[in-house]
Amino acid sequence: MQKNSSQGVISASDFGALPSIAPGSWIEIYGTNLAPTKREWATTDFNGVNAPTSLNNTTVSVGGQSAFVEFISPTQVNVQVPGTVGLGTQPVLVSTPAGNSAAYNINVNLEEPALFAPALFKILGVPYVGALFPDLATYVFPPDSFAGITSRAAQPGDTIVFYGIGFGQVPGSPPGQVPQAANGLTLPIQPKFYFNGMQAQVTYAGLAPGSIGEYQFNVIVPAITVPAGQTAAVQVTFTVNENGTDVPGTQTLYTAIQN
Repeated sequence: MQKNSSQGVISASDFGALPSIAPGSWIEIYGTNLAPTKREWATTDFNGVNAPTSLNNTTVSVGGQSAFVEFISPTQVNVQVPGTVGLGTQPVLVSTPAGNSAAYNINVNLEEPALFAPALFKILGVPYVGALFPDLATYVFPPDSFAGITSRAAQPGDTIVFYGIGFGQVPGSPPGQVPQAANGLTLPIQPKFYFNGMQAQVTYAGLAPGSIGEYQFNVIVPAITVPAGQTAAVQVTFTVNENGTDVPGTQTLYTAIQN
């Protein structure tokens, strides 16, 4: 997770840095004296497929439930929110051998969806979603947009891959466990994606295999029209189903399309 200089608790900064969170989502906690050292979890910290709830005796609770601790440092701790946390205002508490932090209250929603879109993915001030082609190595940006990143524009009919957090819990894959296979969101909770308002076909919507708490969406670019011979910044939006209503995501993002 990318570091951020803000204080308090936010959802992962590479995924919108939203002020509210959801069960199973990723959050970043900022403060002082949060841990005695700096490190990420390692394979030796896992119990089989189960993620650790403690690193170097630093633990985090959200709504009184143990979170899964991925990264610790004296000023930042990253955790996955437990799936059993209640909704509404809930306290976040960091505990170390030196004592407990003051509780930080944050709002927990059933879903708090956001797509992977680091702040550095801006081109001429336009924020781009971090979409990839199926090779998972080539980004959907105008060519040569960023040093060291292979990219090209997508065309209608291409499949591109989005990543996200906070899109709801997946049956059979609880938070804190490494998915053992592709695990899909079931209808009607699958999100809908739109390119300049035109709905796209989603061929996969679920957890990214091998990634804890990260969703993968394989989306076919619809037959939108852009100026011939040009690469256009096309707006990408999505909705999630909440109690039978399609609710739009809060991010304003774009991707690169050409005919």
